Amino acid sequence: MNETEAVLDAADAAAADPLSGVALYWAPVVSRESRPTGFRLCMRGRAGGASLAALLDAVLAGFGEESGGVPHGRVILAPSDLSPDDSLAQWGAPRNVLLEVAERVLEVPEEFACVMSAQSHGARLALNVRGPQWPAAHRLAPFQYLVGEVSMLACAGRAPRDVAVLGIGAASRDQVLQALGGGVAGLIGWPPPQPQAGRAELQPQQRALLDMLRLVRTDAELAEIERAFKREPMLAYLLLTLANSPAFRRGTPLASLRQAIQLLGYQRLAKWLVLLMVICAKDGQALPAVYQAVVRGLFLENCARAAGAGGTVPDHCFVVGVFSLLDRITGRPLSSLTDELEPYFSERMIRLS
Repeated sequence: MNETEAVLDAADAAAADPLSGVALYWAPVVSRESRPTGFRLCMRGRAGGASLAALLDAVLAGFGEESGGVPHGRVILAPSDLSPDDSLAQWGAPRNVLLEVAERVLEVPEEFACVMSAQSHGARLALNVRGPQWPAAHRLAPFQYLVGEVSMLACAGRAPRDVAVLGIGAASRDQVLQALGGGVAGLIGWPPPQPQAGRAELQPQQRALLDMLRLVRTDAELAEIERAFKREPMLAYLLLTLANSPAFRRGTPLASLRQAIQLLGYQRLAKWLVLLMVICAKDGQALPAVYQAVVRGLFLENCARAAGAGGTVPDHCFVVGVFSLLDRITGRPLSSLTDELEPYFSERMIRLS
């Protein structure tokens, strides 16, 4: 093979795998009410010889049918190192997906024309602004959102009307409050809750979940787990609701706790209890951290499956990811939490080899 053929083969490989050489960075999109409403994927790195549309399609294809397709809520795709090109003329995406482009595109007629072509075919757009001033209002008509660093937003003042602003880069609760006071519609990324002084007590429902988790992970008798649910009517209701959900596609409804536990199985029941343990946060301010914790768990679980791990290893990886923010969510030191969860994290149950 000569040098020219080698270069052509490398270009073909890059076009066949648009994500080669591209790093993805995830951050939640959080509303003014502190509720996660979506996420932003920043793509850094050059995608070889692939077009921008090929890169975007490769990212969207990662949300395959097996995972339920593109998630609900806002999905912002932000390719930071690739400029708009002619491939956008035929690019399309679900309505909840937005393409984020840099403010400099407004000054490059060829690139701006590519973005307008995508917009004319139904693509929704976000503009990443750098400041120090807002772009003229008449130039913002094609964009549904503006994205800007919270430090820039503080200097630029109130955003133009008729376009929503998402702040990015808030490193503390004070910066969050300052950005919200400046009129942003939401924030991209969220500072983790600060550790609380002293030893906060677990909520009664969290305590009950912890006890149930111990029973399930120590293979307690089915009757004992059933009795534990009967002592917690709300948890029993949630369990029956889950067992009767479309996910299990049963012809007849279940009214028995024992049947619901058997339907889920101990492994899935433990995973569900872990999720509830995290979700039962003390207040709404912890919701972004809960969202991030669940995403961490799913990420580690998928990494384990991609590495070929079998058995219960992916489920254990999910638990490790979810519990990684449990101290911030519950307000309790991680050392005390791990003491209480020791039966779950025993060497026999969490061995990853």
